[in-house]
Amino acid sequence: MDKNQGKTIVIVIASIIIIGIAIGANIFLQEQKKSPKKQKAEITVKYVQTEKVAYQTINTKVKAYGRVGSAQPLDVMSEVSGRMLAGNIRLKAGEKFSAGAVLFRVDDKEAKLSLQAQKSSFMRDIATILADFKIDFSESYAAWQSYFEAIDVQKPLPELPKVKNSKEKTYLATKNIFTNYYNIQSIEERLKKYVYRAPFSGTIAEVFLEMGSYANPGGRIAKIIRTDKLELKVPIETSNIQWVNIGKSVKVQSENGQQTWQGSVIRIGDLVNPQTQALDVFINISPNQYKIYDGLYLEVEINGTTIPEGMEISRSALVDRTKLYVLKDSLLTKKRIQIHKSDEETVIFSGLTPNTEIVTEPLAGIKSDTKVAPLSTAAEAERIAKQKAKEQAKKDSLQKSSE
Repeated sequence: MDKNQGKTIVIVIASIIIIGIAIGANIFLQEQKKSPKKQKAEITVKYVQTEKVAYQTINTKVKAYGRVGSAQPLDVMSEVSGRMLAGNIRLKAGEKFSAGAVLFRVDDKEAKLSLQAQKSSFMRDIATILADFKIDFSESYAAWQSYFEAIDVQKPLPELPKVKNSKEKTYLATKNIFTNYYNIQSIEERLKKYVYRAPFSGTIAEVFLEMGSYANPGGRIAKIIRTDKLELKVPIETSNIQWVNIGKSVKVQSENGQQTWQGSVIRIGDLVNPQTQALDVFINISPNQYKIYDGLYLEVEINGTTIPEGMEISRSALVDRTKLYVLKDSLLTKKRIQIHKSDEETVIFSGLTPNTEIVTEPLAGIKSDTKVAPLSTAAEAERIAKQKAKEQAKKDSLQKSSE
């Protein structure tokens, strides 16, 4: 073996030894490392507000808002033509009046003169027949003579004498006595329409024609409202109308709740408002020391029909509109319920077994693997923890004092 070969062998052997030492050291160090302990995932418990199902008889109530209106608004129209004249009160919006008060007049001079002319012609007709009555109907002559003398063109016509037989009736008909008599009565009746008297006590709401204006038949003069008989018009959703019946008592109050009245349901409309999808319910309000004004916005609470077995909870607890979360063995499941009545804040339901524990608060982002416990359990656990901490603090204090 030459010298160079010997050196090569030495180098190879030395390299093998170094590599072996390195591998051995690495294995030793790996064995010295402790494998980290695997930590068990902590199970978090979510506490929720719960309540056990307990049914009872519930007297339902329907809450809504409405506006006060007169039970008898009236458009005042003229039935005759002529210039308008003042009545007993000023024809101005806001003016109050009593039943029978003259609201306005229409100039009737021409109509009165025409009526007097008609009566004068009628007197002439009666005078014409008196001569024939004296001869042909002597038994009736005295009555017709007295009737003629009773006619006054300034006063309403007296009632015609009674006709004694068909012959007398035929004679009067051929002389147009009946026709002229009833024509005059018609004019007298029409003359009353030149004076407009208030049919009830109330207030003038609007005025369309001022004094001195020319009124035409059928023309609007004013709008009046009856103030001693007001009612409340309240829109009720179709889903709640089943709970409202005519005659039910109603609590009425102002928006701030400081003024209250009692009322009752008097009418329920049959026409659904296409915009609000509600029916109009009309409520009669009993007056008291608080005055009610037309147009006032009020809150009502209507006593509805009775639900024999139901439970009321917050509407926010509903899941998918018709379900509730039920708690059983710390697991949540959805159960369908039967909703009897739904308001803005609460619902009345049935359909679950009594004593079933239900979640009464809204739950968001709940996962199937989330452990759930009643909030009462959390409160009890907190109480026990505080008690243990208090006892431990007491032990620590005693131990320090003994040292």
